[in-house]
Amino acid sequence: MEYLADTVALIRHLNKHPKLGVEAKRILNQADQGLHRIYISGISLMEILYSAEAKRITLNLAELIRVVQSSQNYTIVPVDANVVLAAALVTDVPELHDRMIVGTASYLGVPIITSDLVIGASRFVKVVW
Repeated sequence: MEYLADTVALIRHLNKHPKLGVEAKRILNQADQGLHRIYISGISLMEILYSAEAKRITLNLAELIRVVQSSQNYTIVPVDANVVLAAALVTDVPELHDRMIVGTASYLGVPIITSDLVIGASRFVKVVW
């Protein structure tokens, strides 16, 4: 299957964080084994850059991008006109970055791996955690 991982899910997976949801952990581990495709929004890369520069996380953005680009199971989705237009239709997620991530998943037609309760309540996407 195909999924979009939100920023927190991706960070927790890469850091082997214990607060990763059971289903999220299963899906992301299976993706690492080649069983699923995981999409990553360009917005998530921006959030990782910001958090790393603020010293809130220790991920190396350049290394993350290198690993993702060399993987057949992870794909970076750029924020383009199609994603922005899909996000424009999302009326129940007020925060812009989250709205763009929901718009990306909606545009791709895939569920989001997230623990975010606002995204989870959105009628525009299915959520897995």
